[in-house]
Amino acid sequence: MICFLCQKHKGQVAPPPGGYIYEGAHWLVCHAPADKGPLGTLFIESRRHFLDFAEANDDELAAYGPLLKRVYAALKSLTGAERVYQVVFLEGIPHFHAWLVPRKEGDEKGVPFIAKDVVCEQEEAEGLAAKLRDILEDIGVANEAAAAYEEWKNDPSVARSWGEVDNELGKRSDQK
Repeated sequence: MICFLCQKHKGQVAPPPGGYIYEGAHWLVCHAPADKGPLGTLFIESRRHFLDFAEANDDELAAYGPLLKRVYAALKSLTGAERVYQVVFLEGIPHFHAWLVPRKEGDEKGVPFIAKDVVCEQEEAEGLAAKLRDILEDIGVANEAAAAYEEWKNDPSVARSWGEVDNELGKRSDQK
């Protein structure tokens, strides 16, 4: 079976708008194609080919939550989203990927919002991807999300705490 996401990770198909926002040991984050959702719709893709959390290993599961928290915070900060929906279907492409869809105040809520055919412009998606990458790099997530976990596994006393990263994200948001 040919897997679209595996091909994408190997560079065998067109890259996502603006390239990958985050590339860690277990997870990749990118903006969805402009015709797949509103501005800020992101995909979190497993680097390794597996279907769902039942097939994920402990390292993948441990890295997912902290990454998700940082991406949510950065996405909400940039888009002004009131909520970020996480959706996992795995019907079209049987390789784990979660959709993160920002919903702003005044938008419909829940399933009606997700079901709407909302799109954005390619240039907007590329621009937002660059801004998200900058925020994650500024707070060290792009370089540390995977590295911090690996370092912690080897010596929990030397790893930078996620609380320190949270504080930096808060300071970055306050500076805007």
